[in-house]
Amino acid sequence: MTRPWHCFLACAALLLQVVGTVALTKDELCSVDIDYSKHVLRLVEVAPKAAEPRILCFVNTISVHHSTRVKAVRDTWGQRCTKLIFFSNATDPAYPDIEELDVPADHNHLWQKHKATLAHIWEKYRHDFDWFYKADDDAYVIYENLQAFLRQPHVVMAQDTEPLQFGHRYSLTPDLIDYYVVNKKLLREYQRRTHRWVFNSGGPGYAMNKLYVQKVVESMHDETCLSDRYCEMLPDDAAIAFCMVFHETHPPNTRDLYGRERWHADKPRGIYFTNPDQPDYWIVQYHRDIGGLQWKDDCCSSESIAFHYILPELMYHLERQLYYCRSAAPDLAAYNSDTGLRVSPLILDPKELEVDYGPLPDV
Repeated sequence: MTRPWHCFLACAALLLQVVGTVALTKDELCSVDIDYSKHVLRLVEVAPKAAEPRILCFVNTISVHHSTRVKAVRDTWGQRCTKLIFFSNATDPAYPDIEELDVPADHNHLWQKHKATLAHIWEKYRHDFDWFYKADDDAYVIYENLQAFLRQPHVVMAQDTEPLQFGHRYSLTPDLIDYYVVNKKLLREYQRRTHRWVFNSGGPGYAMNKLYVQKVVESMHDETCLSDRYCEMLPDDAAIAFCMVFHETHPPNTRDLYGRERWHADKPRGIYFTNPDQPDYWIVQYHRDIGGLQWKDDCCSSESIAFHYILPELMYHLERQLYYCRSAAPDLAAYNSDTGLRVSPLILDPKELEVDYGPLPDV
């Protein structure tokens, strides 16, 4: 004889299966919030589509992320780039836009991998694009806003005359500066040029013009470009900024007129709810003397360009909320037809509702 609670459990499981197969309407999907992202997404506007400038987007990844993070980037924002390629430790027949680099695939060789990537890009693609955008495989980029930023008059006037790199600025703490540079003579030479180590975070990505990439490629074997074996474990985003200081090139401020960040080195939840009144918190320290950390509605520019730590479930959510839900298209097929894209049906997948991101942070 079947026990009553066994019947209840069996019926509940069946009900969950049935509910899971019911497609949500567009309005229902667009009312969903994932990881408390709505607080930031309501602040962000997407610029009109444009043909210029031409941007090569290149994404660093490793083979274990091909079927998840690489797929999510290809399914969403990466389609808007003039060209999208990935650099990995292995090729993959399922993803022909992945190019293999013969560099160890670990965090102790990030600078070596980045130098190999830039050398390859300069050799193969330097004549075909106006800008080169480097991102991690857990970045989400609002491509139209990136183009709009690079079309600003002061950027256009400088892009053919000086090396430029735009992103989210960090400032290394003194203990890390001393730790990363073993060659103290070189460090003293660096400190004669600047009193701090400011760099653009590689996570959300940064844009480089041709002159910037060229200068790095021409300098990467110099001692001042941290080329010796003691610098192997140095983060690539910090290393490239160190290298370019010897060419009088520093990461500029990319905040808007209200001091709000355009590039974000965290996901929407983190940048909105991280209280800047925590002087010992590393991310607060990393913004010291370069504008400080802002939160809540002051966190984010309406012209925001990129976010970091965006895993696939959240990436599909951002794509849906920023684009599909703001379109007049009645369904995804119509949206793709209108835009000429192939945005994945996974942005409609209600399974992402099962993801548990934890409670809302205390504010």
